[in-house]
Amino acid sequence: MAGISASQQNLADRLAEVVRKIERAGGSEAVHDLARKVDEEARDIRRWARGTTLPGHVLVALLDELPRHYADFLIGGTSLRLVERDGAETACAVRAMAATATFAAGVARRLEDGEFCHRDDAESKDEARETITMLQSYVGE
Repeated sequence: MAGISASQQNLADRLAEVVRKIERAGGSEAVHDLARKVDEEARDIRRWARGTTLPGHVLVALLDELPRHYADFLIGGTSLRLVERDGAETACAVRAMAATATFAAGVARRLEDGEFCHRDDAESKDEARETITMLQSYVGE
């Protein structure tokens, strides 16, 4: 898109990836659900994912509604990270432990056939982002 800054393009690319992952996990209706939660239209979310300038208030609403690992991925080009305000420390430690165990089990499962292809790598990276988010939440970063 002409006239778009590198940071805008980075955000658009990241939003496009989040939209793809949401659709892959829950179908196109999942994007409509997200759009309703942020009081916008699904077509607008897709338009912003193609590079049209994303309004700041929508970005804030998306960060609040997206699963934490998607929200952190969306702002991944910055030094910002989201921090959970709610939850007991014990619950955070248990969630961090569970996320780590789930990540390790997923990698082991993908290695069972003796190959680690590009799909395995992509799925592992997605799970790693989720795990990192849980660990950051636990340590408060």
